[in-house]
Amino acid sequence: MSQHYRQSRFTKTIIAAIAASCILCSASACTDPLYGDNTAQIQSQTSEGINLNTHYSAELREAREQLSQNGNDFAASILKDGIIADSELAELNNRVVQCLSDLGYSKDSISMGELGEMSIHPPKGAQQEESASWGASMNQDIQACTERNGANAIWQLASAAQLNPNNDGKDARQTIIDCYIKQGIVGASYSIDDYERDSRNGTGPFDETQRADAGFQQKLEACE
Repeated sequence: MSQHYRQSRFTKTIIAAIAASCILCSASACTDPLYGDNTAQIQSQTSEGINLNTHYSAELREAREQLSQNGNDFAASILKDGIIADSELAELNNRVVQCLSDLGYSKDSISMGELGEMSIHPPKGAQQEESASWGASMNQDIQACTERNGANAIWQLASAAQLNPNNDGKDARQTIIDCYIKQGIVGASYSIDDYERDSRNGTGPFDETQRADAGFQQKLEACE
């Protein structure tokens, strides 16, 4: 079993995103623009943070109402002005990490990216069965901490605005594939069908052996 558990926000949210007909997935866009309309990117990513007011107003309103109903006051306050600031994301992530720390995970074992990409290393010397049991428990704890803090709603909105500034229904899987190709992770003929097959089978870009390589991970993090 892999000694490095990594959660991809795309794989966690794509099913719900498709069902809701809204792109709510992935971590961050490629370094260079993938869209023809750079104005929309400027509108969504400002010096103040990620602006959701123009193209994500409906999703913003729905998320704000849901967070308030669930008692996620801090997460709801982040969306109050419709702009997700870098400092607000940092505080949200700190709260998730603190929650996991309160559950017994060492902060030194937790790595978290800006939009929730996360890895937690298992205890040293754990046998395979122990690691499997630990991994299942860890996934439950991550879910509990992210739900408790309303983090998923914030991460998903921020990711959506970065991936698809116009909110025009562009398939986020194709956006990720475009970035994979740009990073040299897959060939130019790689398709959505290939992506779906590899994500199900743990092959290609989803192969754990490749993902354990630091250089490969760096390329992935530019796309996921």
